[in-house]
Amino acid sequence: MTDAGFLLFDGASHKRALAWLCQTFPEHGARPLLLDTAYASLADIGPILLEADGGSALRNAWCQGVPELRHAVWLKSNFALHDLRDTLRRRLRIFSPDGREFWLRLADGRPLLNAWRKNSQWPSGFWHGVHEIWLHDGEAPLLAWRNPSPEQDETVASDTLDAQITLDWPLLEALAHSETTLQEATT
Repeated sequence: MTDAGFLLFDGASHKRALAWLCQTFPEHGARPLLLDTAYASLADIGPILLEADGGSALRNAWCQGVPELRHAVWLKSNFALHDLRDTLRRRLRIFSPDGREFWLRLADGRPLLNAWRKNSQWPSGFWHGVHEIWLHDGEAPLLAWRNPSPEQDETVASDTLDAQITLDWPLLEALAHSETTLQEATT
């Protein structure tokens, strides 16, 4: 497998995130996950997926800890940009074990880093198409999780952002202990 990958950028902490990414890293094909959804008005603030293969300017900037990028998440994947965007969209809203629906700030590395520190595990099939999930701990990139079965998918293709996957309480609690990372869905 090559060092093919993508940067998932939250953008909520950066004014005009999409414009900044397109201006600073124009060759990386920024694709907002919320574009062409019922939440398209929020697309410019993220999450935003960008091509960031090993050795690319964007990947190098993230590895070096550029402040605007340090909370982004790097995903090792052989998927095409639009295919990974579609699979990640189906993971933006999740269920808790009691059936409540939440938004998952999947592009913000801080709650993911907390989950990694607590040794939390993702359900099988969650990281469809992703071989490795890398986070930045403030000093250097670290491999947080390896996906032994990237071909497994626990969702079905859909044009909506309806929740399809349930996360267990330990993972949800670890994700929730870093700033406001889960917001109860209001639909």
